[in-house]
Amino acid sequence: MLSSRAKPTSLPRHTKRLCGFAALRELFRNAMSITGIRLIDLGPAPFWQTQAVYHAVAGLMNESAPDTIILTSPRTPYLCLGYHDVYDAVLDRAAVARRGLPVLRRRVGGGTTYLDSNQIFYQCVFHHARVPPVFGVVYAGMLAAPLAALRRLGLDATLRDTVELEVGGRRVAGIGGGRIGAAAVVVGNLLLDFDYEAMVAVWRAPWPAYRALAAAALRDRVTTLRRLGVTTTLDAVAALLREEFACTLGRPLLPGALTPAETRSARRLGARMADPDYLDLHGDRPVDRLRPLKIAAGVFLHAAIANIAGYLVQASLLARDERIAAARLDSNPPLDWSLAEGMLAGACVTEWYEVVAQCLAQREGFAPLGCALNA
Repeated sequence: MLSSRAKPTSLPRHTKRLCGFAALRELFRNAMSITGIRLIDLGPAPFWQTQAVYHAVAGLMNESAPDTIILTSPRTPYLCLGYHDVYDAVLDRAAVARRGLPVLRRRVGGGTTYLDSNQIFYQCVFHHARVPPVFGVVYAGMLAAPLAALRRLGLDATLRDTVELEVGGRRVAGIGGGRIGAAAVVVGNLLLDFDYEAMVAVWRAPWPAYRALAAAALRDRVTTLRRLGVTTTLDAVAALLREEFACTLGRPLLPGALTPAETRSARRLGARMADPDYLDLHGDRPVDRLRPLKIAAGVFLHAAIANIAGYLVQASLLARDERIAAARLDSNPPLDWSLAEGMLAGACVTEWYEVVAQCLAQREGFAPLGCALNA
């Protein structure tokens, strides 16, 4: 049986200030029973357990099973595909193999993530009948606790687009969720630190300039507690999360352990999540090697190819809310594209070809010609 390391957690004294989430808490209390929430504090665990355990709890959820929050952190690094991800569309298999990184596929959405011991996971598994019927409200309710924990660390954290925790406009957590059987599941992490180089190295990139722009964008749009000047430990953050979940949800957290059935299921699921056939799920879909890469909320990296006046142009376009924030252009034959890269700033992503063609025409003194091969 996987044991719990948690200490008893009841509503903390600062509940009197209602944590700034009085309305959300009241909404959840109207939807859920006021009984306690089982807390499974795994602490540092084998990488597969950090995914398999919450899947097992969700898969066995029924009306008599307790709502559960799991806190954990992987002892060793690994990669985790979102349920809908196509392996070869997001990851470079050769790079993954060179780094010896295991890969799992989870059953909830969200993007592909690099996970390691510098991150703490919170995994909320509640019976769907005991949460509000609108999943956006469920996200807001479950994420109120990590949001409050960040604020107690002295950070001006905000919740953007319901599913993105940010500090100073930069993402500081990864979040996913969905339904697994009878369970409503919201999972996320807080980044004490992050290995940017490892994440960028295993991403599928159509050409070097795209990878370079991805690396710069990742560092610019994703931050960590360490980069924000917060010195803390996984145990300290876990303690904050325990307090804030009890506070924001208005229910005590009761230390518990997995049942024997959940433990057996977790072992089976851990093996399945790493099975090559399951990792290649959706592998029959055409692989779009130029599909946009999400960096953060509203921030995507696009790749496109076009033949413009005899130049085969490879465009790497970083967009914020569909407007180009940065661009890198390469071509065959080579050409200095710095002027066009500057003109692309602020343009709509879908207009990149016209902007570059017009810039080239003005520079070379001819009418724009050519055709877009991909955009």
